Amino acid sequence: MSDHLLWVDVNDKVERKSVHRVYVFFGHPSMVSSLYVPEINSIYMVLPGGKRAYLNKSEGNWLPGYGHVKYLFSDFMFFEEGDHVFAVSRSPAVYDMGWHGEESDPFLSYNFAKAVIRVGDGPAGCWEGGAPIEIIPKSPPYDIKIGDTLNLEVTFHGTPVKAEYSASYWTWEEHGDPRIIKGHTNNSGEFGVKLRQCGLWFIVATYVVPQSGCWKATHPLAPFFTLGDILPYNYTRYRMTLSIWVR
Repeated sequence: MSDHLLWVDVNDKVERKSVHRVYVFFGHPSMVSSLYVPEINSIYMVLPGGKRAYLNKSEGNWLPGYGHVKYLFSDFMFFEEGDHVFAVSRSPAVYDMGWHGEESDPFLSYNFAKAVIRVGDGPAGCWEGGAPIEIIPKSPPYDIKIGDTLNLEVTFHGTPVKAEYSASYWTWEEHGDPRIIKGHTNNSGEFGVKLRQCGLWFIVATYVVPQSGCWKATHPLAPFFTLGDILPYNYTRYRMTLSIWVR
């Protein structure tokens, strides 16, 4: 069993001066019962030109296709044409596989998620979400069609890095489905994935920094820790999830 995934869902092609709802989820995508609202550091839209518009967030508890689940959402008016990036960062926390009966090896986890939104006919680009770890598409992600190969690059603080990646369809059980695409980027952070099914896909990149320490809990997570607990960790892990709709 692995820790939960942070991801977003959006309408990736919209018109200028229209209002659209953007969603944030946390859990196992294939297990509706696992979804809950995590502690969030920030939720914002990167506008054409790179400026950020920070969003108010609301909590929902029911969605068609999901049923009774907990999630976050925001409504945003798109005033500018061009590519936008909806981005969210979760509050860091320590996680340990030993909590689920596996070998104990605690790590400090930083989780980020984003999706690219095309607005009108404005200029393309602006595909970075402003996180320490980035997955940068080499071509417009909102134009991907079934059977296309999407080429991407992983960077850490702006520098290409060799990282672990995966690509999965939203209904696949992420702990053992043989259809999940897994691998490592090359030394320049580049990789490609062939998307063979239409619908929502998650492209995930993980980069590990050999940095240990102790984390003082900024929020509780029952039954594993409470607010103010001091938890040691052996390394630091950064993860980005890019949501893509394949036509």
